[in-house]
Parts: sequence; structure tokens; C-alpha cells
Amino acid sequence: MTDQIDVVFPDLLGLLHGKTVPSHRVDHPTHYAITVMVQGLDLEFLDTDTYSASAGFPDMEARLDPETVRPWIGDRRIGFAHLHRADGRDLPLDSRRQLSVICDQWRALDLEPIAGFEMEFFLLESRKPLVKLDVPDHRVYGIGPGADPTGTLEVIAAAAERAGLQVEGVNSEFTPSQVEAALHYQPALIAADNASLFRELVRQIATSRGIDTTFMARPFGDAVGSGLHLNMSLADVAGRNAFIDADDQHGISALSRHFIAGLLHHHEALAAFAAPTVNSYKRLTPGMLSGYWANWGLDNRLCTVRVPGQRGEGTRIEHRMADGTASPHLLAAALFAAGLHGVREKMPLSDPQVGDADERPNTDRHVPTSLTSALDALEADAELRAFFEPDIIEVYLGLKRKEWSRWELAVTDWEQSEYARVY
Repeated sequence: MTDQIDVVFPDLLGLLHGKTVPSHRVDHPTHYAITVMVQGLDLEFLDTDTYSASAGFPDMEARLDPETVRPWIGDRRIGFAHLHRADGRDLPLDSRRQLSVICDQWRALDLEPIAGFEMEFFLLESRKPLVKLDVPDHRVYGIGPGADPTGTLEVIAAAAERAGLQVEGVNSEFTPSQVEAALHYQPALIAADNASLFRELVRQIATSRGIDTTFMARPFGDAVGSGLHLNMSLADVAGRNAFIDADDQHGISALSRHFIAGLLHHHEALAAFAAPTVNSYKRLTPGMLSGYWANWGLDNRLCTVRVPGQRGEGTRIEHRMADGTASPHLLAAALFAAGLHGVREKMPLSDPQVGDADERPNTDRHVPTSLTSALDALEADAELRAFFEPDIIEVYLGLKRKEWSRWELAVTDWEQSEYARVY
């Protein structure tokens, strides 16, 4: 049997595309119509001067990065590609390259961005209609039948281990059929690659076993939403955690304080990347442990920016706003960019939130209440946008504005149920 490799790349919506090629062809770039990078979830193309019909649907190339190749499902292998125009120039819409650019700016300060994703999702009986998997033996932090009576979660964990995704553990969450996987803490680009592949692997394994999954922000009105928490730190040239300061009252360095201040400074605009769908804002509400308020706290899950209790090399910052529909690469790029802005400007950090942030928040700033408001906040935040390729911002905003427009015209089941029976 011919050795096959899936050569993949993410679009700006966080979805993977690519081609399966024989291994003896991996030195040859794969070619695509560049319009795949400006395609919305409705499969329609965003009209731009450079990437769509106005430009004649030009070609782009994907060139495999051999360092990313690893075992994959079905005896195949998989690896990420760098994106280029047909003439060899870098493609500005490459979200992996965008994250690499942000990491390079940190490396210029002799610091390496380190990240680890915590990924929550629902196991489903079916997708149409959307039905939660029945888990009669559910318990919080359950394993085995207490998390998934079909055993699919264990198969997912085993497949992820074979693929080198370095899942540290899987367990059930607070709501029956909702589960979580924590991925290993490592350099930010590798962490984002692994998060993207894990989301793909979960779907493929689940459907092969007769069930399904969703990483949707809040798929059920009677349950909490699913987060994509990003844990972050910075390593110095000796590999030591630069967020540590044993002499500080809370054990965290001035660098980490400026980093947190940058996250809070850009709180509203970050929602455009962290909460990128209409449904995201059904999760981002008080009482959902989801990153609503522009605050930080010491081991406080009611805060958007949490500094977990571990110290020493385990010192880190957890950002809790994002949900499972976010692009791991754009999310990591945005958060590390916001932190970098805070460090460069030596932004002062407010006092930590104490106690119940929903009942007694120490700030009046919170996330926007809708996708369109989050996009407005990103468009207004010139400082954060300056870290990104202008084409990424233009296309991302364009795709998401079109998505919002489709929602505004949609007639929902709730509207029909609420009004048609009496009017």
C-alpha cells in the first residue's frame, strides 16, 4: 500500500483543508484556488481585490513542513503546510505564519511563548437533530462509563497519543455528555497545531464509531458552554519560566503582570478571535465561568484571566474567554500579541478580583454582547490590529460580518414557537 500523507493547512475560521498525497510527492507543493481562504461557512466567497473573483481566482501553494509530520488515522500520516502565492511569495492569510511572527517578536526579547490548550466538547447521539449522548453514570471528572458509556473518549485519547498530540488527560465535565481534554504545554505554534489536529481527530473517531461531537460554544440552552482555555507562559533563553518571582507577594513576575494588563487592555477586541460565532455570546454571559468580565484573579475561575495556584515552573496565565469554535492559531496570536503590547508599554495591572466576580465584579468592563459588537471592537482597536497582517484583519472581518448578516435574516425555531401560536 502506498504511504499516504495528508498535507493540511487552516483557514481563518480554524477549519483544516488540504490534499492526501503519496509520500514520494511531498517535496512537490500542492496547489489550490486561493479562494478557499476567503470562503465562509455558507461556502460563498468573500469578494476581495486580491483573493476572489476580482483577482481571477488565482492559485496558491501549500508546501509541507516536514517537522510537523506525524502518524494519523487509518495508517496515514499528516503534516502542516506553509502557504505561498503561486510565485513563491508568502501568503498573508496564513494563520500559522501569523502566530510565528508574533512568536518571533517575543524571541527578539529572548523569550519563547509556551502554551497549552484545554478543549471542551459535547459527545452527541446525533447531529441532526442535535442530541446529547446519554450518560446514565455521569459524574464530574468522571472517567470510563462515568464520562462516555460508548468508550469513544478512550479511543480518541489513544488515537491522539499515537498521533503525538500529547493529551495529558480526558474526563467528563459538569454537564452529562460534555468532556474535556487537556493538551500538553509546549511552544505556542506546536500547541496550536496540536489543538487543530485534535479537533479534527475527535470528529473523525467519533463518527467512525456511530456517534458525533460538537465544539460549538453553547449547543444546548439547558447546559453550560464549551470553552477553549489557553494557558500561557514565557521561557527565557535558559528555559526557565519568566513568569516566576519568588520574592513577589503572589509569586509572579513584573513581566507576567504587564502581560496580564495587556490582555485586559484589549479585552473587548480579543472577543472577535476568542468568541468568533453568533452562538459564542450565548456562552459569554455572567454565571458561565466563561471570561465575561475584564478582570484577573488568583486561582479564581470566575475571572477571565486566571493565575492558577501552582508556582515554580508551573506558574502560568489561563485565559478563559475562548470557545471551541475559535481558530487556535489566531487565538494564540491575538493573546500573545496583547500580552506583548502590555509588556512593551509596561502597562500597570489592576488589583486582582476577590471572591464572586459575577456577584461583585471589580470592573464594569466586559465582553461585547454580540459577534457584531466584538467585530466593531476589533476594528476600533488599532493597537491590536497592528500586530496582524492587514489582509488577515480585512478578510476575517469580512467573513464574520457576512456571517452576522446571515444571522440577522434567519428565522429561528424560538421565534416560530413564541409568536406563531398566538399571532
